[in-house]
Amino acid sequence: MLNDAQLLAAVPEYVAFGGMLKASPMTEGDERILYLEASNEDVDHQGEVVMQKALSDSADYYLRHGNVDLSHYSLLGPKSGIPDFMSYEVGKPIAVRVDGRRTFVKAQLYRGDSPMAKNANMVWDSITKQSPPSRWYPSVGGAVLAKSIKIDPKTRERVAVIEKVRWNNIALDRCPVNKTVPEVSTAPVGVFAKSLGGFVLSKALEAGYGTDAAALDGGAALRTQSLHGADYDRMRESTAAAIRDGRIKSPAADSIMSFAATEFGLSLDEAAGFTERLMRDIYRNIRRSK
Repeated sequence: MLNDAQLLAAVPEYVAFGGMLKASPMTEGDERILYLEASNEDVDHQGEVVMQKALSDSADYYLRHGNVDLSHYSLLGPKSGIPDFMSYEVGKPIAVRVDGRRTFVKAQLYRGDSPMAKNANMVWDSITKQSPPSRWYPSVGGAVLAKSIKIDPKTRERVAVIEKVRWNNIALDRCPVNKTVPEVSTAPVGVFAKSLGGFVLSKALEAGYGTDAAALDGGAALRTQSLHGADYDRMRESTAAAIRDGRIKSPAADSIMSFAATEFGLSLDEAAGFTERLMRDIYRNIRRSK
């Protein structure tokens, strides 16, 4: 069996899960959690770059006063005459982490039967209760307090550089202003697991992936039955070897799941369970190595 160091060397630490883990959302108690790469320093569709230091400097303000909504309607509503504009607010931020040229946010969606939770319920259900899940992308909102014009070294074009903001909003939308931010995730996977650091709580990682089948329900309970002990160890070692020698061409989870289904004769549900457990092991090792 590969040791931790060999496994980490064999499997890239940034893994693109796409939509697969949408079916296994992370919750903390009864709360519904979203993970977002809210912004980065790429040029967006409006020809602007948001410096992440600007967001970092305003992170405390956002955590204290900000919200998560749909399409910035809670900000635009008062001036645009949008009826019931506050009904588009769907949640609030609970943690912010700026990691180099990226800003990550952990957000909590509202829940309940009140009219104020209607859109939050819609967002959550669209991600977790339908197939394929809907794609939502984050967009940062707030007041621009300082801006300059610079030359993009890659394109030699003039771009507006936002250097200071009063950040108070993240919108969920189908078409993001920044075309390089990934879709919202219900699990701290891939780059989130590395960059969110303290956001990745042990109980969140264990939700849906525990080894005690009696504590699980649904597909998670079924998947664990065939993934204990020697069988899992053998599949883990074979998968790491396949990544290392190039038989698995991409580190994306769907490639690993496809390999597991073909190589080990697993059903798609069992292959998904194996992939989830493998990634959980990798994330634990990444945290230990930090």
